[in-house]
Amino acid sequence: MAEKRDMVQIESLEKYFGEDKERVHVLKGVSLNIPEGSLYTFLGPSGCGKTTTLRCVAGLERPDGGKISIGGQTVYASGERVYVPTNKRPIGMVFQSYAIWPHMTVAENVAYPLTIQRRSKDEIKKRVGDVLKVVGLDGLEDRPAPKLSGGQQQRVAFARALINEPKVMLLDEPLSNLDAKLRVQMRSEIKALQRRTNITTIFVTHDQAEALAISDQIAVMHSGTLIEIGAPHQLYARPTRRFTATFLGLTNLIDGKIVELTGDGQPGKIQTKKGLLSFIPAPGLKKDQAAVLSIRPENIPLYKEKPQGLDNVLEGTVREAIFMGDAYQCKVAVGDDLLAVHTHPFNAVSPGDKVYLHLDPASCNGLPADDKEGIDESMAEL
Repeated sequence: MAEKRDMVQIESLEKYFGEDKERVHVLKGVSLNIPEGSLYTFLGPSGCGKTTTLRCVAGLERPDGGKISIGGQTVYASGERVYVPTNKRPIGMVFQSYAIWPHMTVAENVAYPLTIQRRSKDEIKKRVGDVLKVVGLDGLEDRPAPKLSGGQQQRVAFARALINEPKVMLLDEPLSNLDAKLRVQMRSEIKALQRRTNITTIFVTHDQAEALAISDQIAVMHSGTLIEIGAPHQLYARPTRRFTATFLGLTNLIDGKIVELTGDGQPGKIQTKKGLLSFIPAPGLKKDQAAVLSIRPENIPLYKEKPQGLDNVLEGTVREAIFMGDAYQCKVAVGDDLLAVHTHPFNAVSPGDKVYLHLDPASCNGLPADDKEGIDESMAEL
């Protein structure tokens, strides 16, 4: 099986906004490679630089340094003074607002890029028909744009972006204007569409659940820097950076000092206010280093009787128990701290109950304590 090449290469990308004292450093040496045929997500909070990076790839923003290549062609290089304009880059783009022409039909909207290129009517008709089949809108060619649902309008925007057969699709938060139910439906359709076309796709979002559900790879960004890259399950279950652990879902953080490391990904020991705990260390951690243990609420089994033969068992008192249908979302006091715990709905608990928590060592991630970039401690340490 042939190895996939990198379709998009970004090297040491720099971008500033403003002048003089008002100058803001928006992108700080961002470098990443996006494999051909992948669905690759830029994820991070507002202002992290994800949309600016996308717009630099599109040619809608001119970087202040670095290099960008698409399909082996250099489209921007600061040292070589190369800058290929947007209309000459092999891309299609779907914006947050779909920019559907209200006075046009579905077919006219989709055909617009070919119309301004003065392609023949027969070619336009064939290619519009083909691309509408791909996005599931065949049979709606003559429907006026104002009579489309939100999901259908989004598909029209996708079809218009696909009509020129781009090498790369750029999606800038395309689901943010949809209601919650339709967002879930459309993210599945985007993933299916990407699989059918096999077009390299860059997806920008601040929604963690969206990124986890849709992506082959996720690049987590914060304050103009690239924090961590990995597959969704890897970043969620085994992050190596503290920001990734706290931004991708809810987690508990427990401070401590490493007292034992065995290497080869085997559990180590960390001394905390809650006693000596076993954990899986992130790469690069060393003995006697200050560290933080991160564990997800859903990875903490809750018992009403003390379990025997298990490591990392803590005694606590339920302070809050909210029934959410699929789980009880609890806050459990362990000493002076509160731990967030999600337990099975049949495991009914009430405030004041004495309980035991099992912090499974395999689910306890040890991360550097001084890696606090972008951390909101009030959100992370519950």
